[in-house]
Formats: sequence, structure tokens, C-alpha cells
Amino acid sequence: MQTASAFDSVQRALSFFVTAYRSLAEWRAVIARLDGFEEAIASAAALPTATGSIDIVPSTGGDNIELRQLLVRLPNGSPLVSADSFSIRCHERILVTGPSGAGKSTLFRAIAGIWPFGTGAIAIPSRATLMMLPQRPYFPVGSLKAAIVYPAEPSAYDSERVGNTLASVGLSQLGSRLEEEAHWNRMLSLGEQQRLGLARALLHAPEYLFLDEATASLDEASEATLYGLLKQEIAGNDRGLDRPSEHA
Repeated sequence: MQTASAFDSVQRALSFFVTAYRSLAEWRAVIARLDGFEEAIASAAALPTATGSIDIVPSTGGDNIELRQLLVRLPNGSPLVSADSFSIRCHERILVTGPSGAGKSTLFRAIAGIWPFGTGAIAIPSRATLMMLPQRPYFPVGSLKAAIVYPAEPSAYDSERVGNTLASVGLSQLGSRLEEEAHWNRMLSLGEQQRLGLARALLHAPEYLFLDEATASLDEASEATLYGLLKQEIAGNDRGLDRPSEHA
């Protein structure tokens, strides 16, 4: 009896590793992801102090964005875009063109301060508001209203105004779903996501708006209509600064 009892105790103790194997594997995977995340944060924090990084400085040219001796590089050091002296002036709309891979999107990322690879400086007016709209806008998981007004809080805009803005960009059918929570990047087509991105721009009315193929999934008639809406609502706002830098 004692031998049987001892064997049973040993068997149950060793069986723990079999029954808990899935939990142990999940725990190890979580630890590995967190460790990689910490390394990525440390690496990203070191980028601005790395030799040859692009500096974002306050502008001394009034309301203009200035590119000073700018050379944008790839992470491997290959040169991509250069601008010795260039300014985006008040009330100016600029079309950036070039072949695929020329660095148009990378230039926008550098102006946004999220691409440090290169040399030179980008001077941004101290109180200027900038908004970048890529081809695939980011929408946080949550209510549709929260996704549209991001990065502002949902309470920053009343539902009626958000609904009217949706209607103006051709998404009136979504006006009744503002409180519905979902993964909107998965729920909506890319064309609908781009319309939502433009609705976000109309609500925030930034002083500088950069469109990086932000209407690439829309037909030409819809593009013309939405650009006209942006020009009317943002270019003519009371804040006085209209500088959408167009996509190619």
C-alpha cells in the first residue's frame, strides 16, 4: 500500500508537466514577445541620438515648413531623397510626383518625425498642427466614432457633427453605427477606410495636411469631389493655414 501510494504521488507530480504544457508554452511565448518589445523600444529610443539622424527643429520662417540640407536615407544608408532648401509656404498646395520607390512616402514620414534615417533638418512651426493620411489609415479597435475622431477623444466631437461629416464624404449609411464597436480595418473596404480618413481630416482641420495616396482606391469622380470638399472646408477655414501636400 505504501509503495502504491508513493508511486501515485510521483506519477501525479510528474504529470503536471504534461497537463500544464500548453500553459507553459503560452507563458514562454508571452515572455518572448515582451522581451522583443522591450528591445524594440530601446532601439527606437536610441535612433534620434544616432549619428546622422534627421533633426526636427522649430521653424524660424513664420508659418512655413522648411527642409534644410535634407538627405533622406534608407536604414542601410542608401540615399533616397534630397532637398537642399525647400519651403512649404502658407496657403500652398504641393503635388509630389515620382516613380514607385522614389521615396515620396518616406519623405512624408521624415516630416512627421517618424523617419530618422538621414541628415539635415526639418523646421516645423511650433504651434502648427499636422496630419498624415496614408493609403491605409489607422483605426483603433472600438466604436466607429472613436475610430473616426482618433487621436482625439470621442467626446471631443458631438455625434451629429460626426454624422454630418460622414454624409459629406459619402458614408451616410454609417451614421447610425457610430456607437458600434468593431475592428473597422477589417469591417470596411479600403475605399471606405480612405473616406473615413478624409472625414477625420475634415473634423480636425489640420493646418498642414499630407495625403500619401489617400484616395488611391477611389474612382476619379469621387477623388475630385473629395478634394473639392477638402479645399472648401480646410483651405478656407478661419485658422488660415492651407497646405495639403498632395500625393503622387
